[in-house]
Amino acid sequence: MKNQGKLLVWGVAAVLIAFSLSLLFENLWVGFWTAFAAATLWLLILDRSVVSGSSKKTLIRTFIVLLLITQLLAAIQFYNRSDRQVETLQTIRTTIVSNISHIEMEKALQHTLRHYYMETDQPEATLENSFRYLFEDRMESDGNFLHEATEPDEEMNFTYEIASPDSIILAVSATYTPGLNPNFENRSGQSGMYQARTILTKNGVRYEREN
Repeated sequence: MKNQGKLLVWGVAAVLIAFSLSLLFENLWVGFWTAFAAATLWLLILDRSVVSGSSKKTLIRTFIVLLLITQLLAAIQFYNRSDRQVETLQTIRTTIVSNISHIEMEKALQHTLRHYYMETDQPEATLENSFRYLFEDRMESDGNFLHEATEPDEEMNFTYEIASPDSIILAVSATYTPGLNPNFENRSGQSGMYQARTILTKNGVRYEREN
């Protein structure tokens, strides 16, 4: 009985130590599967040390096998569910970033187009002239386009490009939101992040998702 008590203590300790790996690796599933392996090994040792000498060993072994199977199936189901939740959250995040960036870029370019047609009376005027007149304070020399909001947004990085005097491109690259292609090279220097651009010409504004 004393040996059985020690075996129980060692089994609980082994499972707890194995599960604590989730803290070390900052991954719950690393700890769970390590603990599951430790628990399985402990049950095998328990079977050899205790169960094999019992008159009800067939019943006990059946119970242990069913317990392991049900725990394994429950873990797989939970893992699949959590994976789907991650995908859903990523989709929601992408939608938010897409909508906000689209509105901000289109607003600036629509404002430029309206200024060009309604407030410019010089025949040699261009869309570039209107854009610089309206947003010179937001245009940085390295091509970055500052946010309209006073508080900087680390998630969305805007850039501008004067493709021609009558063609202006505003682009956005996300910092944390993944795009469609993980190998895509973003304008910001990252890879695989969400990216889109809005193109202004005299014919209007066109939005394109690049990744």
